[in-house]
Amino acid sequence: MRRLGKSVSAACGAGLFALCCPMMASAAPCDEYDPAGPSRSAQIRLDAGDLVDERGDELRSFVATGSIGRVVVAVVSSSPRGAVRAVSAVPEISRSSPHHGEQLKGISVAVSLVGGRRPVAVVLDLRQVCAQHFHNTFLYY
Repeated sequence: MRRLGKSVSAACGAGLFALCCPMMASAAPCDEYDPAGPSRSAQIRLDAGDLVDERGDELRSFVATGSIGRVVVAVVSSSPRGAVRAVSAVPEISRSSPHHGEQLKGISVAVSLVGGRRPVAVVLDLRQVCAQHFHNTFLYY
């Protein structure tokens, strides 16, 4: 009798697991086009290694996030103080990548600097809808 009870319990447990797994696997994907969707944030640091021109007036980077959802950016700090003229962070699909040419979803970041303010380091807070991860890449736009 005990064996029958154990077998029934095991069968019920396996059946419950089989019923729950498809529901977990079929969870609705995040809607990148819903501006009120769930978002994640991270801070990234740009410095002299991210300068894109000889004059040193602009920092650029591409942050791979796995999403093209809405982006919100804020300057956390800059060194020297007041070095940031303007900031742009827009969702974009990369034109090239470090892995066999596939395209990456992420954020294209550009920081315009006030001339004559060197050395420079800028910390930005990035928040994006449906972001899966934040990897600051070597890709520049």
